[in-house]
Amino acid sequence: MKTEGDDLMQAPRKGNGADFDPSGPYRMYHGDRIPGFPQHPHRGFETVSCTLNGLVDHSDSCGNAGRYGHGDLQWMTAGKGIVHGELFPMINRNSQNIVRLFQIWLNLPAKSKMADPDFVMVRYLFVIILTFP
Repeated sequence: MKTEGDDLMQAPRKGNGADFDPSGPYRMYHGDRIPGFPQHPHRGFETVSCTLNGLVDHSDSCGNAGRYGHGDLQWMTAGKGIVHGELFPMINRNSQNIVRLFQIWLNLPAKSKMADPDFVMVRYLFVIILTFP
């Protein structure tokens, strides 16, 4: 199965929304031209996106944009509403473009659901890693 994009950095195929098998080599790619999650709305909660490997390009309706990855963390408060996208750039032409991340969704308390949207990027150098025996 092809796992890299073409010369235009387009995804080799589009995901179907049910491709979350962690043993699959290629899944969760829903962009039409670049893999990822194109612009979509959020409201009333926060997301904490933690990258393990690979890169993510973020852009949102508040004018925030940036590339993060390889251990970086992104904290986004949707509050009263934000539209954002998370795309996975296909930068490697001769090797796989692997992205491993997890995202935690935090429900805001009722009094904070209409807070102004916010966006914080934390580079891996400032992320505290705890290990337990």
